[in-house]
Amino acid sequence: MTTLAIITFGVIILLMLFYLIFYVIYPVTSTNDVIPKMLSLGTKTDVAAADVVGKTLLTTGSSTVMGFFKLNNGDRTTKYSEKFIPLIQVASNWYLEMSPSGNGDSSTRMRVQTNRAGTVVTETIELPPIPKQKWVCIAILREGRRFDILYDNKIVTSHRLENYPVIITNPLSVGSTGLDGSVIHVLINSTRLSPTEVERERVKYVDTNNMILEANVIDMSLPGMKYLAQCPPGLPCNSVTQPPSNNLVQWSTPYA
Repeated sequence: MTTLAIITFGVIILLMLFYLIFYVIYPVTSTNDVIPKMLSLGTKTDVAAADVVGKTLLTTGSSTVMGFFKLNNGDRTTKYSEKFIPLIQVASNWYLEMSPSGNGDSSTRMRVQTNRAGTVVTETIELPPIPKQKWVCIAILREGRRFDILYDNKIVTSHRLENYPVIITNPLSVGSTGLDGSVIHVLINSTRLSPTEVERERVKYVDTNNMILEANVIDMSLPGMKYLAQCPPGLPCNSVTQPPSNNLVQWSTPYA
């Protein structure tokens, strides 16, 4: 075997190892922001195409969907045919739903379509009410039959389904008629992020008051010290950084 053949064979082996490590054993996944700009929750809006949802959220067996929601009081004058309406959903697969009025035993739930021996059945995960009049980061973490739901950086439920979820390719949608509020930065990932990773993503989009950066349009910070140190032109004043005058009198005498 010639030297060239040995080198070529070695390069092929290295490329195969690279492929196995980075694409099979430890595949690189990315988090995709499907709502980079603020949307109203008052109407249903498709935010990720069916083929993207199929590859990212349905066929992998594990997934992450997280986003920032601000809910207002809703339209109490509207009559709803259903007690719950979807906040975010992949139709025919799963629905995160809430009661617009906030009434009932549970005002929020996760409804999942599962496969029981070839028959589609509905399994329901009860959730605590979503706080209103403030931004809340809601994360849906799936690993097989287990769903973990987080509000901000707190796990509010961890539930294992009796059956595996169905796979029916549909778009990812947010909002519904009857809801009043806003949504932004819905992130999707084909793997289940850990709560620590979810928190790492969450803090990228909020300030120290947990307000979405895009919503904080008023700059409440104090002016820079350079402006406090300046004296308006024409006025006999001293800047605040100038030291006080020396009131000590120097004693002058020929006997010193």
